[in-house]
Amino acid sequence: MNASWDNIELLIVGAGTMGSSLAQNYAQNGFSVGLLDVSDEILTRGFLVIEQELNAAKGRIFPPEEIRAIRSRIIGTTSYDEACSGRNLKLVIEAATERIDIKKEIIRCLDQLAAPHVVLASNSSSLDVNILASVTRRLDKVVWMHYFYLPHKNRAAEYAGADPASDESIEIARTYLKLGGKIPTRIRGSRKGGVADIMFVALLLEATRMVEEGFDIPTIEAAGKQAYSIPIGFLELMDVTGLPVGLFSMRSFSDSSDPNDALYTVYGNFFAPRQNYIDLIARHDNAPDKSSVRWLSNEHRSHPFEHPELVQQLADRFLAIGFLTATECVDAGLITIEDLEVLTQNAFLWRNGPFTVMNEMGMKRVRGVVNSRAEIAGTFKQDFPICALLKERIKKASPWNFHLSAVYTEKERSGAVRRITLSNPRAANAMDNTVFEELKREFGEANEDKECKVIIFDTAPIKTFIAGAHVPTFIERIKARDFSSIVRDTREWQDVIFHYMTGTSKAKVAIVDGQAFGGGVEVACAFALDPNSAVIITNRTSFSLPETRLGIYPGLRGTLTLPQLVYRKSGDAESSLAAARYFILAGGIPTSSPQMIYHLGCADVIVPQHRRDDAADRLAQAILDNNGILIPRDRFDALQLPTLHTDVSLDERRELQIAHELFAQADLLPTLYAQARGHLPIYYTGQMKTVAERIARRVVNNSPNAVWLANDLISRGFDGFLKGVDNDVLAEFELEHYLAQAFEHPDALIGLEAMVHGRFPVFRRRYPL
Repeated sequence: MNASWDNIELLIVGAGTMGSSLAQNYAQNGFSVGLLDVSDEILTRGFLVIEQELNAAKGRIFPPEEIRAIRSRIIGTTSYDEACSGRNLKLVIEAATERIDIKKEIIRCLDQLAAPHVVLASNSSSLDVNILASVTRRLDKVVWMHYFYLPHKNRAAEYAGADPASDESIEIARTYLKLGGKIPTRIRGSRKGGVADIMFVALLLEATRMVEEGFDIPTIEAAGKQAYSIPIGFLELMDVTGLPVGLFSMRSFSDSSDPNDALYTVYGNFFAPRQNYIDLIARHDNAPDKSSVRWLSNEHRSHPFEHPELVQQLADRFLAIGFLTATECVDAGLITIEDLEVLTQNAFLWRNGPFTVMNEMGMKRVRGVVNSRAEIAGTFKQDFPICALLKERIKKASPWNFHLSAVYTEKERSGAVRRITLSNPRAANAMDNTVFEELKREFGEANEDKECKVIIFDTAPIKTFIAGAHVPTFIERIKARDFSSIVRDTREWQDVIFHYMTGTSKAKVAIVDGQAFGGGVEVACAFALDPNSAVIITNRTSFSLPETRLGIYPGLRGTLTLPQLVYRKSGDAESSLAAARYFILAGGIPTSSPQMIYHLGCADVIVPQHRRDDAADRLAQAILDNNGILIPRDRFDALQLPTLHTDVSLDERRELQIAHELFAQADLLPTLYAQARGHLPIYYTGQMKTVAERIARRVVNNSPNAVWLANDLISRGFDGFLKGVDNDVLAEFELEHYLAQAFEHPDALIGLEAMVHGRFPVFRRRYPL
């Protein structure tokens, strides 16, 4: 649907770098977005930037038809009246330049023109959201939503309310961050700068101070990279994100005009910008070509640092600044240690957060680097506020006590609903022993909780639902010949999936949003097979089972559940076996659309990705209204869920027809291998013959051992299912007799290592004919 002002749900004010990126981000996530700025020239420039970004993503990230759809969801205007006129407008985010007078005028206009229910948000990096709220008549509906450069690429965000903001408004901020594909971090307070920018701006300032002190730029950059394991240093980060932004923040954070300001009270002149930075910005503002004014020249990029000891010395200074600001933010009650660790990893792409780094270094060394930097501050008469929390920890000389979990639970509707979320975005929500232990704990508690009537299972709002198992662990165990541990772990994982996450009397709703690979598909299928669970998929959901291409087979009962799901939907045993063989033996062929997933019986509802939570909430409420029992699927339509169509296309029907005819052949594997090599004919013509030949070649190019094992398991398991054998019994037989055999075979190591190194596997053994 093309955007019109009547269906605009989000309005972005400011079509500069951040504003245009925000508009693109939300359009990519399915929203109709308005973009408002003061002139057609600025709007045109903003749309040009969006167009350039979309063109760069065409074919690589999005197919051409999705690019067209994203483009159609954004409209622009220079009229506040027009921008605020839409009946569907829910949220306005201002992303204007960092000047309080400009932002106040924007918020004042929006307050006068937007409907009373609309929430107003500021993306300011450095200004006080309470000052902005004070010019409105809707004090309870002004929030802070802080995105990172660039919003359509960076998955992190912070949010908070102005002091008078209602819980409902703060929750709206969180919801739209999540539906915009962000990992939202709640900041417990409205102090300007939040948490991330307090740390980040302090590190930028330290880099400029080092330049002022006479250290050479390559050494400074090398020190920043070494300190936080990042690909570029802090001076280059300023060049990339825009030179003026850091100076705006430093001036705001060190502004002494209000001695009672919460930030200034703590930091004093700590954030005062250095003169060299002020002079650089003056040159930047007066330069005809602003891109020519930068910290790093081409000479700096080509000139290597020469003194490793000096790099370590400066790296320690960067670490001290990070430790100082991180602990102060926690001490101020703005954030927990756990949330700060995750925020720095997602926002800054640090390998580890500052508290993890401190524990790795040991508090004795932390004391040394902090005290050393404090002495430098004394010589410059710079305030250096070491908070009580850090002083106490240094005195104790003991590590920080915290636990980072990839799985967390939120109680909703007074505890009647528990939302269990797997959030492991750096690993694409991949699963390992730790993740399964946490899933077992959270689902176990929810299943035992008599107050909880519904469990919603969700994953971090990235492009991947679950990437499958942690492949490097498999490789380590194969090389150690520790196949018994692989069997033991897989048995435990199956137990968690089929006896905790599913297989209980508690009603569940699973949101399967994004790409699912391997074990992720098997988790989704487990929910789909569970009579007490409903599965929601979205327009961007796809399934791919690449295991036979990796030299193994789906080990979390995929060879059992997939044919059973297809059979439950179709009632046809032959087509069920053929479909399962197609998607498993051809190794990695993705489902062509969510409609295909629905057609296979692996989902109950298809919704737009930005309506997934709405659909889950409606289903949860229907379950609560039905005394905690999942309502029959034929009553889902009465809930008026925001569904998409479920019909597969003509091309998809042909794909399934070809798959049926290829994978229902007698003497299946010898026949397929012979057809792929041209020894036997494929009786199709035109495009259908091309598709059939491609499918046959995929099977042949996968691991012959894995293909043989998977095919045998599919046939044996489905035969047992038709005879009424319990799935637990069938799965145990597989674990006892097949799993170790698959991983012991040389193909497993070849395939898994190829995946880790990003290359196609070449299996040296061919299926014997």
